[in-house]
Amino acid sequence: MRRVLLLTASFGSGHNQAAYAVQEALRERDAQVEVIDYVGLLNPALRSFAKFSLIQGVQKAPSLYGLFYKSMSKIEPDSALQRYVNHLGIERMEDYIRYYRPDVVASTFPTPMGVVGELRRTGGIDLPNVAIVTDYTAHRQWYHDHADHYFVATNEVKRDLVSYGVSPDAIDVAGIPLRRKFSSENVRQLLANREQLAREMGFSQSSPIVLLMGGGSGILADASVWESFIPDSGMQYIIICGQNRRMQRRFAALQNDRVKVFGFTSEIDRLMAVADVIVTKPGGLTLTESMTMQLPMVLYRPIPGQEEANAAFAARAGVAVSVRTAREAQQFLLNAREDPSILSRMRQASGALPTCGAAERIAEKIMVIAEEGKVRLPPTYPNSTQVLVT
Repeated sequence: MRRVLLLTASFGSGHNQAAYAVQEALRERDAQVEVIDYVGLLNPALRSFAKFSLIQGVQKAPSLYGLFYKSMSKIEPDSALQRYVNHLGIERMEDYIRYYRPDVVASTFPTPMGVVGELRRTGGIDLPNVAIVTDYTAHRQWYHDHADHYFVATNEVKRDLVSYGVSPDAIDVAGIPLRRKFSSENVRQLLANREQLAREMGFSQSSPIVLLMGGGSGILADASVWESFIPDSGMQYIIICGQNRRMQRRFAALQNDRVKVFGFTSEIDRLMAVADVIVTKPGGLTLTESMTMQLPMVLYRPIPGQEEANAAFAARAGVAVSVRTAREAQQFLLNAREDPSILSRMRQASGALPTCGAAERIAEKIMVIAEEGKVRLPPTYPNSTQVLVT
């Protein structure tokens, strides 16, 4: 039985969901798989600072976050700063790898991939180091001399990596991995039963169903603008507040037969199938899930960096529009209510994009890499079983 270590980072749910999707596909191929949150390997003080800084930067100062994103893309791979980044959490990473003894390590976030690459460079480990890029662009932080293979969403992302110096032969255009519930078979079944699902939820066919998703810096951050718009808009709504209970309580006041409010939900596939349009932030996983469900998108206030690149990709493909304010989003919805062909064209464009099966393609190749890789790990540390698994 091959052993695979999947490294993710809890700076956003997309990286985690991609890792779990690949884990699902690998286990179907009889691999033993662990998913580890790289953030949990960091010093507690550094972990808290990093998560707080990222969240606050995204929510309060997106332009500054954009500058940070761009500046990090200019760091040379052999610079002192890059070496420092590649050493964040490196001791605990090495401890866990020696304890778990995987045949291959794959990362859905660039920093742990760089840490594993640094361990390879210094001779601490010798095993395949694989990257799974979960956006429709590739930040230069993904580039590392000691990365063996990359899985990317599109040919454009492949060109990004090649421009950094990655060999084209080391890149597979596989798509972004989604969980089993977004398999082609499940999607076909859900879309075939859209009207029935809508009736079961209490919706009618008389007006569009709008899916609003995202708190924090997302669309629901402008709660008051939506509270005044929703009751008189002539549309139906599914509002997903995630873990934001305060937001959920606030929107619950609007709930009726035309407005359904959810907190965290594991049925996003069913809700996407029912909806006619989604208003959300342009994360790579959300985009891919929406395209898979042939769901037109209104992408709200993309943050400079990967969100802008994701939104630009979706707009070029004809499956989304990008807006800067809640008012712009609402105007688009009103236009789409009056002219249903707007959403029809976007749905058709989504149906032309192949988005299913990425997790399976990635899992197949990882199994091949695991078979071919030569693992020469030093002896296990006596205290390696004390390494924290998060």
